[in-house]
Amino acid sequence: MTTTVLWRMKVHSNKEADFERLVLQLVRDVQANEPGNVFAYRRTQGEPHEYVLFLSFGDEQAYQRYSQAEWHRSVSPEIMACLAEPPVAENLDTF
Repeated sequence: MTTTVLWRMKVHSNKEADFERLVLQLVRDVQANEPGNVFAYRRTQGEPHEYVLFLSFGDEQAYQRYSQAEWHRSVSPEIMACLAEPPVAENLDTF
């Protein structure tokens, strides 16, 4: 069963460039190393410090592999340091 999560993240006003650089690197790493997974970031229109991350994995094992992958673990602390508040996750159902 597909595992899909939508994350909402608010970034400190002076950290947008760092955040975007780190996220774009993570997206490239996921695309290169985890074919079949969907991984997309977007900035919320009208909210310059708010971003949305859409992650979709073929199954729970693929999500766990991503969570433990070096490319994810190496940038996660830096991404979290850019955030103005804790991220909010929503688990999504497939239909």
